[in-house]
Amino acid sequence: MNERATPSTGDAFYRDICLGVPEAIIVAAHDGIIRWISPEAERLLGYAAAEIAGKSVTALVPPQPDRPIDAMKWLERWAHEPADTQSRFLDFPARRKNGTTIPVDVRVAERSVGGARNYLITFRDNTARRKEQATFKEASLRALRILQIAEDGIVSLDSDQKITFFNLKAETMFGWRAEEVLGQPLTVLMPERLRSGHRAMVEKFAAARDASRPMNARGEVLGLRRNGEEFPLEVAITKVSAGGTLTFTAHMRDISARKRDEERLKESERRFRAIFDHAFEAIGLLAPDGTVLEINRSARMLLEGLGLITGLPIWELPWAGSDREGNEEPRQRLRAAVAQAATGVRVAYAANLAPPGETPREIAITLTPVKDDNGKVVYIVPEGRLAAHLGTEPSAV
Repeated sequence: MNERATPSTGDAFYRDICLGVPEAIIVAAHDGIIRWISPEAERLLGYAAAEIAGKSVTALVPPQPDRPIDAMKWLERWAHEPADTQSRFLDFPARRKNGTTIPVDVRVAERSVGGARNYLITFRDNTARRKEQATFKEASLRALRILQIAEDGIVSLDSDQKITFFNLKAETMFGWRAEEVLGQPLTVLMPERLRSGHRAMVEKFAAARDASRPMNARGEVLGLRRNGEEFPLEVAITKVSAGGTLTFTAHMRDISARKRDEERLKESERRFRAIFDHAFEAIGLLAPDGTVLEINRSARMLLEGLGLITGLPIWELPWAGSDREGNEEPRQRLRAAVAQAATGVRVAYAANLAPPGETPREIAITLTPVKDDNGKVVYIVPEGRLAAHLGTEPSAV
């Protein structure tokens, strides 16, 4: 049967307990004179017990240039706050024998031993934790600065969907200063008609297993500027659970300019199609090597078949009557004209085409090179129209 230790066990029992505690321990009289230190305290401070016993604890507290330190007053105050379970001053300095200092966690209790009041001081080297805290703080500050100047608008929310972070780009995008929207619901940044369903959507995302999601996957997302203007957004949202609390971060990009550019491109395409497809002339678009990219309706009327057209060399298309001369001369003439146009020269000549059942026609053919900003030929535009004044041999014009 195990016997419970009692005070009658003797001083050796309690000494063994103190020696087994991982914290360093100092026992000081009520006037601050050190009576005993544990081996761990000897190791941390660099003193042998005989060297430090009889000295004041103030010898272990270095003076601080930025704040006064009265070690005795602190010991007395801490000892009389037993309800506080946390260590004091995570960066409280302790001076070692060699003159260096280390940050320590400190706890103080007051006990009566042999009828005399004593302070039981326990402390632990906090160097590693302090370094970790400094590293974490630096990393957090670096991340915060990166987020602040990011090209995307970044808005963070708490579990109640209230704004906790609003970076500089978000300020520019929405027209609000950060201090004006912090604590406000995210819905202040969206049109009123869209607000009712947004909270449920975020709650559904919170319950889902995926950690991030593009919010515009189901349609366009609209933002609301401070001046009441609505604008399209591209949004991705992420969630992070820390300490049982869920937070959300939305990365937002104003795509107003992109939408305008897309609409201008669509309008340009519509205009091009209106001209290209309804022109009386036969018009096409070739790669520099003569491969057909597109031909219009008028050009198709000059063909004997409507099978595969794009992707073939233009001289391989079934031009009406082009092979009735019994040789490959018309095709080779067209091929040579394309090669000449690919050098950057506009080429023009006449060819005879005879659709089935019709009188042969003389077609004026021109091949116009299209160059990029560097002068490189990127397209060739072939055109064909009825004309009788051009010769049958290709010539530069």
